[in-house]
Amino acid sequence: MRQGIQEFWPTMKPDYLKVLLGPGGCLTTALAEGEEVVLQVAGECMEPAVGHQASVRLKRPRFFVPGDVVAFYCPCLRRLLVHRFLGYVCRQGVWKLMTMPDRGARPDPLVEISAVLGRVVAHGSEAYRISPTERLEAIRRYSLWCAYYICRRFIP
Repeated sequence: MRQGIQEFWPTMKPDYLKVLLGPGGCLTTALAEGEEVVLQVAGECMEPAVGHQASVRLKRPRFFVPGDVVAFYCPCLRRLLVHRFLGYVCRQGVWKLMTMPDRGARPDPLVEISAVLGRVVAHGSEAYRISPTERLEAIRRYSLWCAYYICRRFIP
């Protein structure tokens, strides 16, 4: 397993980000080859599922299921985020992911599939299991936000 980079994240230069997360980057390559990567989380937006300063282990699955907790690079914030996956959205013929922090009021900007590093498979030393309630809550939030965007677009 490769150890985390979170403590260096705020000072990281854009060129280093490409080396880590870009095509052929070391984290991207490790996850694509089936390895697991350990990162340390900073922030409380995913509590109680994932707390501040928690270590999480990521693995790249074939596909994501609503309710999964995923790590992805957000170019708007220039940060790696760990948030809950709600569902897929097609924008201009490209499939993207809708994600949202558990303690957030709004979803994140839509995430390109290529920006997603992987799914959280362990929290600390224990396997991370997502309960049926968490999955249903993710589907509920996804449905509500899709309805909101549809109404906003078609109802003046």
